[in-house]
Amino acid sequence: MPVYFIRSEQIKDKVVAVDDHLAHHLRNVLRLREGETLFLVDERPRRYHCRVTLSSSSRFVLTIEKEEGPPEENQPVIRLGIGLLKGEKMDWVIQKATELGVSRISPLVTQRVIARPRPNRTDHQQRRWEKVATEAAQQSGRWEIPSLDLPGGLTDFMMETAGERFKLMFMQEAPQKEAIGELIRSSLASSLSLHATLLIGPEGGWDQSEQAEGVRYGYTPLSIGPRTLRAETAALAALSIVQYGFQHA
Repeated sequence: MPVYFIRSEQIKDKVVAVDDHLAHHLRNVLRLREGETLFLVDERPRRYHCRVTLSSSSRFVLTIEKEEGPPEENQPVIRLGIGLLKGEKMDWVIQKATELGVSRISPLVTQRVIARPRPNRTDHQQRRWEKVATEAAQQSGRWEIPSLDLPGGLTDFMMETAGERFKLMFMQEAPQKEAIGELIRSSLASSLSLHATLLIGPEGGWDQSEQAEGVRYGYTPLSIGPRTLRAETAALAALSIVQYGFQHA
């Protein structure tokens, strides 16, 4: 079931002060009526099973019937760094990565990136990406919305993630020296945390100097397979492979 995100300060005495935007969506788009139920999640995170107790043109009231904390899941915390893609391709990656449970998405400006950031559109672009991530998190029933970074440089990203134990850099021509399952098992043997950092190149792939830099910063080169994939396809394939690997390690 979809969830809708609120802030904890909107709750008082088990009644939720629904903002105008969400009230319009629930009343006029979903056409929820008095007596129907839905889920809300706040930033702590707590999930609330709510019932519509008043729906009119001027007021929309939700009353909390039950609340719960997040389940104990053995899921990895995944950060995805991906070369900035053009237009709707980036929107699509953010949407699908959110549905797959990524915790943080970092668009990167790499040497072969075609779509360069435009300062006069940064705010608009970021709002659009945040909207895409929020709607995807709601649709997939997540407990949180992933963090979404502003576009940044590859070297800065590698420096920031240098201390992480499990880091993969996916590239077409990477030598397949070790299976993903073995990499994950060795990582878990040396650390109790399920943290993974993945790097996916842009449409043009990685430059040789970027590949060498990734190795210097401790990234393991890994190939997804013999076929040349589009960047957005590679991102989803890599995420699925890593999640499956953690679940079956």
